[in-house]
Amino acid sequence: MWTYLLLFLSISLFVGVFAHRAYYLNVKKNTPAPEKKSLIDEEPLEIDDTKKLSKQEKIDISALCEKADIKLKVGDEEEAIKLLVQAMSIDPANIEAQQKLAMLYMQKQMYSSAAALFKQLGDLTGDAVHYSNLGLALYQQQEFEAAKEAYQRAVILDPSRPQRFISLAQVYRSLDQVSNAIVAANKAHNMDPENIDFLFLIADLQMDSKNYEESLNALKKIIEFSPENTEAKNYLKKVKKAINDENKV
Repeated sequence: MWTYLLLFLSISLFVGVFAHRAYYLNVKKNTPAPEKKSLIDEEPLEIDDTKKLSKQEKIDISALCEKADIKLKVGDEEEAIKLLVQAMSIDPANIEAQQKLAMLYMQKQMYSSAAALFKQLGDLTGDAVHYSNLGLALYQQQEFEAAKEAYQRAVILDPSRPQRFISLAQVYRSLDQVSNAIVAANKAHNMDPENIDFLFLIADLQMDSKNYEESLNALKKIIEFSPENTEAKNYLKKVKKAINDENKV
């Protein structure tokens, strides 16, 4: 259950951050550098996942997680966090407590704490979902190189989800690695050819690279799928103007 919630959280947050209407704000290239060292570069957390828990400890952890769920249902996130931290103090390698706590930290925009937990989860489980969420948490801290590594791990572990390639493309774009971003975005497009958001990103990346014909092709596909899409039509005019201006030089 929590895996699906984490997937939903990751996709929802990323769509909110990277919706194609924000492409024209052009803020990513001028974002100040983060203050903290990349979590990817830190030494892995040492966790004794071979620890044998007593029957009572297992009961206590389960009870704490259940109490945390109850607190979440009534909106008491702070108390839920305390309960989950208490559960992890008994067993730092407990997957259920870590996942719930990591999701809470993401919801509260405590990205540094969320990243630490998602990195720990990735080390413990090797699950692509955890690396994908690690990438998102790191991106939110403008840790672009580390976010790239996390998303690369995610797509290697599970290359079946096009949204992960879009997330990776956005990270490449933030690093001014536009050619790599185009490759990643095209992989997503090949898996979901009628996704208009993916086509907008490709059009925008091609425009950045002055590959005007490729940008036009992507926009024309959008208009084929959505004939009344005024945003695509306006962008089409912008690309055609760029082509005319270049031909005049």
